[in-house]
Amino acid sequence: MLLSALSNYLQHQHASTAANADTDAVKVDAVASTDTKATEDNASPAAYVPSNRAVLVSAVASEFNIQALPVNEVGGFQARLQQYGLLSDQALNALALVNTAREGLAEDDTIDALGIIDQAKTKFDELGASYSQRKQVSQLHTLFSNLASARPVAKMVS
Repeated sequence: MLLSALSNYLQHQHASTAANADTDAVKVDAVASTDTKATEDNASPAAYVPSNRAVLVSAVASEFNIQALPVNEVGGFQARLQQYGLLSDQALNALALVNTAREGLAEDDTIDALGIIDQAKTKFDELGASYSQRKQVSQLHTLFSNLASARPVAKMVS
């Protein structure tokens, strides 16, 4: 599953020289030359290499849509976050807000987990909740925002 998520992530990365190529052979050559150049440039501080956390966030984002999360997938979503080590113990406590939001909903309904945590963050700041509560929600808000921004965008067909 992780391999397919990483493959999906890598497929959506565009090499600037491969974007204009017309044939598969030219694309392969362009990617190979880009890879060789990237290997040579790794010593430079400007070379971008995504962190392990970024790759894991992207993998989870390709599997789950945080803004339209089916109610019956909340448990699997939480398990995946814990499996990849993206959910701290403090953030796990804040995830209870998402779990309580799904009560009373049908199994085929969806919830906006990012919206729920965003609202909670705003309310906790306004109400002056304890530091630990605000920190829990803030950590989860950051993670959910990262997941939302890492979500693959559907390509427009022209």
